[in-house]
Amino acid sequence: MSFMKRRWLLWLLVIAFVWIVVSRLTEIRKLVETLAQGQGTWVLAAALLQVIYYLAYTALYQSAFYSVGVKSRIDELLPVVFAAVFVNVAAPTGGASGAALFVDNAARRGQSATRTAAGMVLMLAANLSAFTLVLAIGMVYLFWYQDLAVYQIIGAAILLLMLGGLTGVLVLGLWQPDYLRQFLTWLQRIVNWLAGRLKRPALLTEDWAEKNATEFSEAATAIVAHPHRLGRTLAVALAAHLVNLTSLYTLFLAFHQPVEFGVLVAGYAMGILFWIVSPAPQGIGVVEGVMALVYTSLKVPAEKATVVALAFRGLTFWLPFAIGFFLLRRVRSFGTVEVK
Repeated sequence: MSFMKRRWLLWLLVIAFVWIVVSRLTEIRKLVETLAQGQGTWVLAAALLQVIYYLAYTALYQSAFYSVGVKSRIDELLPVVFAAVFVNVAAPTGGASGAALFVDNAARRGQSATRTAAGMVLMLAANLSAFTLVLAIGMVYLFWYQDLAVYQIIGAAILLLMLGGLTGVLVLGLWQPDYLRQFLTWLQRIVNWLAGRLKRPALLTEDWAEKNATEFSEAATAIVAHPHRLGRTLAVALAAHLVNLTSLYTLFLAFHQPVEFGVLVAGYAMGILFWIVSPAPQGIGVVEGVMALVYTSLKVPAEKATVVALAFRGLTFWLPFAIGFFLLRRVRSFGTVEVK
């Protein structure tokens, strides 16, 4: 991408930021009013824990990349992580926009784009695996108290299908590289055929499928060859969820609402579940509704359940969104600052 195109893209993202903020001023005002009702010290603690959560989330990326042989540093990845959150909201494409930032950033640092993509698959699989443990605890609690709903079971089933798909891609690269090569060859033909229909030159070179299949298989082999790296990645993913869960707990403290551990986990698990599986970008309008519904059904007063859910959703959505916008210029993809 040329410098001018990157500049134009940056300006388009600035416009998107302004439009999103202006179009949701009522929501932002409601969030500010909600947070103002809580005890300031605990609200601040919740916000700081969100920053720590994203540090852990960045460490998860770094660990996953290390597992597939991609070198990276947390200080290099942190702006990309926040920028990816912003881009996924400003240009919702099912997470593809944010993923492209990671791949492009790695390529600009001289790392393999294919191995980076494999690392992202591993990161997602590790994150979902760790969350599945949290989800299991929450669903057992809901089942025990006869409050497990059909929609929650369906959401969990979709999550398991997603996890199976991500794991399957890595397994395919490890044990069935020929099938992976055939799939990439088919994809290469489709992409180049579409380019031809648009009277454009072939977008993918003749050796694209072979090269990427080989590198992806090597990345999958590296994961198996270093199980301790995989174990560390899973541990970091679980730690990140525990930090996020603690942030939610501090908001219960901020609004002077006692909460049992099982209740806390059940609401968190269902909120994050529908953040992941919801067709709405970032689960907008769904997450806070599900969390409030679950907490209310578990005997948390409706008013407190609503304000806690709104506060948590507001912090987890708007805080990284705003930070991501201001860190855009620190991302190499926009060619503004080169991080050594």
